Amino acid sequence: MTNTEDDYFVAADDPQIAMIGPTTYLSLSGEGAPGSDDFYAKKEALTLASEGLGLAGPIEIIYWFNPEHGDVGIADFYWTVPLEHLRWRILVRVPDGTELPPSSSAIAGLEMARQHGLALFTMAEGKVVQVMHHGPFADEDKTLARLGTFADSHELHRNGPHHEIHLDAFGRGTPQTNLKTILRDPVVSA
Repeated sequence: MTNTEDDYFVAADDPQIAMIGPTTYLSLSGEGAPGSDDFYAKKEALTLASEGLGLAGPIEIIYWFNPEHGDVGIADFYWTVPLEHLRWRILVRVPDGTELPPSSSAIAGLEMARQHGLALFTMAEGKVVQVMHHGPFADEDKTLARLGTFADSHELHRNGPHHEIHLDAFGRGTPQTNLKTILRDPVVSA
C-alpha cells in the first residue's frame, strides 16, 4: 500500500490500493463535458497562474456527478450519466500554507485565473484505488473497467470524486498515444 508524500505522483500499471493524505491545490471549477471551450480556457488560465506563482506540478482534475444522478461506479463513471451533468475541478498541487497573492499582484496569468474563479481547495482522499492509464483519454474505459473490477474484488466502493493526474501536458491537439494519466478513486468498504 502506498502512503508516502513521494508516492503521490506514482501509480502502477496494475490496480492498487493507496493512502492519500490531505492536499491543497490552486483550482478552477466548471461543469459539462471535458474538452469544451470553457474547460480549456480554465485549464489555460490555471496553468498560466500556477507558472506565474512558480508552481510546476501536473494538471489534475476531479470529476463528479451531483447526488440526483445516483451512485455512479468506478468502471462506468463516464458512461452512465450524460456528460453535460458532469462537474469538474481543475487542480495544481501547491505546498501547504500557500496563500493567494493580493489582487494587485502583477503575476502573469493570475488575474485571468481570478476572473474564472481561482481558489485554494483542500481535499483528503484517504484510501484510494488507483492505476496508471497509458494512451488516449478515449481508451480510459478499459482501464477504469480494470480498476472497478479490482475495487469490487476488494469489496471497495467509490466514495468521492474521480481523480485524474495528467503526468504529461495536454491540449486540444496534443497527440494522446503516449500520455500517462493516474486514475484514482477514493473508496470505502462496501
